[in-house]
Amino acid sequence: MFKHSLIIVFVLAFFSAHAQMSDRLAEHPTAKMTVARKSSTEAAAIAETREMTNRLHLNEGQFLKLLPLNRTRLAGMHNIDQQYRADEPTRAAKVAELEAQFEQECSRILTPSQLSQLQQQNGQPNDGPSNAGNGLG
Repeated sequence: MFKHSLIIVFVLAFFSAHAQMSDRLAEHPTAKMTVARKSSTEAAAIAETREMTNRLHLNEGQFLKLLPLNRTRLAGMHNIDQQYRADEPTRAAKVAELEAQFEQECSRILTPSQLSQLQQQNGQPNDGPSNAGNGLG
């Protein structure tokens, strides 16, 4: 008898918590959009990192280090696009700043040759490997 009462208490607690969470999501419809955007950003980051792996012949360690960088860059691009959509000069400056940070982080992961390839494929001039890493971490 005690066992059945305990089960009923747990079931009621579960349904109560579930109802509260549903109410919170209903109050904040952007929460659902945020989850969808995060999964979309994650998929895009994986796709971009895989594409970089194919183009630049990355090893597994480089892939694992670049994936969070691509996640951060793509999320940052989305935020910049949202915040500065009406202010093109500021948006362009913020994007350039984000790309410079991304390239700086890439220089710590990629070999000088890989970094040069990345710069060429992104349409940037190749001024030599300034602060280029050795690709070993």
